[in-house]
Amino acid sequence: MVILVLFTIGGIATVVFLDHELKWRVDDEVAALKDAFAMAGEPGLIRAIENRERSVYTEGLSYRLSTFGNQLLAGKDFLPDFSEDWTEFVPPGNDPDEVHVAKAVRLSDTLWLAVAIDREQLNDAIELLVNGAAWTLGIAPLLALLCGWMMSMMVLRRIEAITRTTVRIREEGLHARVPISGSGDEFDRLALNINAMLDSIETLTRNIEQVSAGIAHNLRSPLSRLHNTLHGLRQEASQPPLLDAIDGAAEQVTSVLRTFDALLRIGQIGSGTRRAGFRAVDLSELLIELVDTYEPVASAAGKRLTAEIAPKVQIQGDKELLLQMIVNLLENAVEHTPENTTISLALASRSPVTLVIADDGQGIPEAERQRVFERFYRLDRSFPGNGSGLGLSIVQAIAKLHGARINVADNEPGLRVELKF
Repeated sequence: MVILVLFTIGGIATVVFLDHELKWRVDDEVAALKDAFAMAGEPGLIRAIENRERSVYTEGLSYRLSTFGNQLLAGKDFLPDFSEDWTEFVPPGNDPDEVHVAKAVRLSDTLWLAVAIDREQLNDAIELLVNGAAWTLGIAPLLALLCGWMMSMMVLRRIEAITRTTVRIREEGLHARVPISGSGDEFDRLALNINAMLDSIETLTRNIEQVSAGIAHNLRSPLSRLHNTLHGLRQEASQPPLLDAIDGAAEQVTSVLRTFDALLRIGQIGSGTRRAGFRAVDLSELLIELVDTYEPVASAAGKRLTAEIAPKVQIQGDKELLLQMIVNLLENAVEHTPENTTISLALASRSPVTLVIADDGQGIPEAERQRVFERFYRLDRSFPGNGSGLGLSIVQAIAKLHGARINVADNEPGLRVELKF
């Protein structure tokens, strides 16, 4: 619609300009011939008209010099009589569309001068404009669709880059950044602001982790000395009440030391330094060994452990950390499910490599499934126990270090923990 309006306005303006241009040319010829008549009289005017009719510079112009009795003195005799005004006409024998426009002036009491011009140039311009408008209106929708598609693809590509970055941040951590094209457009400015925000968040998070690790490290030594002191006092004590008090205090100190060890462990894993020691790990063999170890443990707790392990599945990783991650998941399943629960462990070799540990126990409420990975978070009402609330935080840290996505879902009934490497 906009293109049509622009072409209409432009076409009208062009036609008006060309029409005025033709009339200006006629006016110039009339003025020049009047000057010739004033200087050389009727003979000079006749010579000027004859010269113009032979000149290529006056192509498209016609002249007529006549008396009031309609006697032709010079020029063409097919021009009609004129009044002193602009007149449009079709010369005898011409096609109806070959319109001329003429202007007549009185030179004296006995002479008329008329100058006419062919409007073919104007008609050609109008035809060209109409054809151009038709072609443009035919092509414009296709060009508009193409330009719209290219712009939408460019915008979607930039949005997709931001989306991929947010997914990486959610799954892998705060080290990912939004790519910058270097064009300096709005998307680049948005990316710079997002990256600056991520830098601040990452710095803040790292500071918090360093403070946590520093506190744990600084308090661990005096607690270890306190634990050793309690152990020495127990060797010397003989009264049962005192022994019970010492044992209770030692147990509490041991629990705090385990918590600090877990915090330090998480900090070490989160730093990524263990990634440098990644080697090929036979995950199938590792799981078979764990099943052999934990089958008696599960049986002693009144539960059943089953396994379905694809052979020769290898991944790049830290064997010790992978072992700790799977042990934490198995111990959670054994400790926090009721008797007669079946715990299953499955390893699939399809891409990506998928490890699933599931049970048919009471499960975890959907609203709290993601919170179980928070540090010190415990489902006391559902899972009574003496844990520190850091076991699954360690699992998550190890999974992230290995580039694995961890998902907690309903096993209908029970809980299903899925790791995709």
